[in-house]
Amino acid sequence: MNKKVCIIGAGPSGLVTIKELAKNNLSIKCFEKSNDIGGVFRTIENDGRSYDSLKLTVSNYFMAYSDFMPQLKENRRYWDVKEYRKYLLEYVEKNNLSKHIYTSHEVVSAFRKDNQVIVTIVNGQRRFNETFDHLVICSGSNFEAKIPNWKNRHLFQGKILHSSCYKNAREFAGKNVLCIGLGESGADIVHEISQVASCNLLIRDYPNVIPRWINSFTNDAYTSHCFYAMKQNGINYFMKIKAWYYLNLSRKLNKEEKLIQKWTLHRKGFMEKFFTKSDIFISDIIEHRINLIKSEVATFTSSGILTKDGQKVEAEIIICNTGYTTNFEHFSFGNSFVNPRKLFKQMIHPDYGSLISLIGWARPTQGGLPACSEIQARYLSQLISGEKHLPPYGQLSKTIDKDKIYYEKLFKQSKDINSLVSYHDFMIDMADLIGCNPKLFYWKDLSLTKKLFFGSHLPSFYRLTSPNTNKAAIDTIKSLPIAYSPRRAIFIILLILIFNPLSYLTNLFPLITQKKISFTLIKRNLPI
Repeated sequence: MNKKVCIIGAGPSGLVTIKELAKNNLSIKCFEKSNDIGGVFRTIENDGRSYDSLKLTVSNYFMAYSDFMPQLKENRRYWDVKEYRKYLLEYVEKNNLSKHIYTSHEVVSAFRKDNQVIVTIVNGQRRFNETFDHLVICSGSNFEAKIPNWKNRHLFQGKILHSSCYKNAREFAGKNVLCIGLGESGADIVHEISQVASCNLLIRDYPNVIPRWINSFTNDAYTSHCFYAMKQNGINYFMKIKAWYYLNLSRKLNKEEKLIQKWTLHRKGFMEKFFTKSDIFISDIIEHRINLIKSEVATFTSSGILTKDGQKVEAEIIICNTGYTTNFEHFSFGNSFVNPRKLFKQMIHPDYGSLISLIGWARPTQGGLPACSEIQARYLSQLISGEKHLPPYGQLSKTIDKDKIYYEKLFKQSKDINSLVSYHDFMIDMADLIGCNPKLFYWKDLSLTKKLFFGSHLPSFYRLTSPNTNKAAIDTIKSLPIAYSPRRAIFIILLILIFNPLSYLTNLFPLITQKKISFTLIKRNLPI
C-alpha cells in the first residue's frame, strides 16, 4: 500500500514538495485554504501578501527551481509578482501537480496517533478527518502578522495597520503616516507612501542595505562561492574596505550610495544583520520625503508615539513592518515546531523524524527561499522513500545545537528571525545530506570551473551530480556572466588566502593534496 502524505499549503514551498515527493509513487494530497496557489505571492484580496507594485528582491535565476530555470535567452533581472505567479503556474502544469492540490481546503487541526497523523480538514460546510503516514507543513513563516504589544497602544485614536495588509498608497494620500520597522517589503511601502503623504520612518538600527543593481548586475550575481570562501571575517573586512574606498577615493559616488556605504562602514559586522535588498527608499531620505528616526517606541499616545529618546511623533496612520510569527496552536505537536532553530536543518524534530516536517522555514539572507525549500524537499523525498535515513537521535540533537549556535552568532543582530539562514552554508549542508554536492574543479571544463567559483551560486549547481549530468544545468551556469572585475577577484583571493587558506589551496591544487574536490571543503571550519 502506498504511503499517504499530507502537504499543507500550495505556495512555492508546497509546490516543490509535491513535485519531489510525487517521484516516489506516494499518495499525495496538498490542502490549500485559499482558492488558488501561490502562497504569499497571491494578491491581498486573495489572502496573499503581494501589493500591487511588488518586484522580487531576488533575481529570476535565484527564485526559480533548479530543474525549471529561466530560458537562456532571458537576462538576469527581477520578476514582478505577476511574472512570478505565471512562472509558478507553468511549473504546476509542467509537472502535472494540479491533481494533488485541493484548494479551499483548510487543515484546522492535527494530532499524532501511533506512527500516523490524523488531520481535520474544512471545505465550506464540510468537515472531515483523514489519516496520513506523513505530514509536511509548507504554509510558510509569513502568514501570522506580528504587532508588538507596545505600551498604551490602546490609547492611539488613529489607525494601526500591519504591512501585510498594504495594497497601494492611495488610502494614505494627504495623511500623516508613521512607518515602524523596515524590511524588504517595508522599503517599498515607505517609498510609495512618501510620494503621497507626510512620512516618518522609525527604526531601531540602520538597515543593512544592498542595492538591487550593482554595476549593472543584480545584487545576487555577487553571491558567489569565492565571496563566501572569505568566511565571515573576510567578508566583513572586504565590505568595510570597499565602503571606505568608495567614501574616500571614489569620485563616482552619488548621495544615495554614499549613505549606504556610511551605514556599512559603521556596522560592526556586515553578515550579522538581515540584508535589505532594496535601496528604493534611500533617495526619499536624502530628499527629505522620509523623516528617518533612529529610536524605539517608548509609549503610544492618543495622537502618535513617544520615542525612548523623548521625541514626539504624531500620526494619523501607523504601519507596522514588524515581521511575522509562527503559530501552530491548532496542532497537538505545535510547540515542538514553533522555533525552526530547534529542528534538524530547520525542518525535522528528533522526536518525530520524517513523520512531521516543515519546509519553507529556511529563509536565506541572500539567495532564494524556493531553492532552499527545493533542496529540503529533495532530502525529505529520500527519507520517506527509504533511500536515506536520518542520523541517530543523539547526532541529530548535536547537529541542531551546533547549527543553532552558529546561526545565532552569525545573525546576532537579527536574532528575532529564527528562520534566517546563510544560503551558501545551508545549500551546501543539505547537498551533503542528499549527495548532490558538485565538484568545484573540472580539469576538462575550465570555463565551468571558472563559473562555479566566481559566478553566481545558482540552484543549478545541485543538478550537476544527478545519475546523468544535467546538461541544462551546465548551460545555465555557463550562460550567466561573472559580476566580479579582475581587480576585485584578485582582492577577494587575497582575503581568502588570509582567512581561509587551507580550504582554498586544497580546492585549487587537487593534484598536490589528492583530495576529492567538493564545495564541502570551503564551508565553516570543517577539517580537511
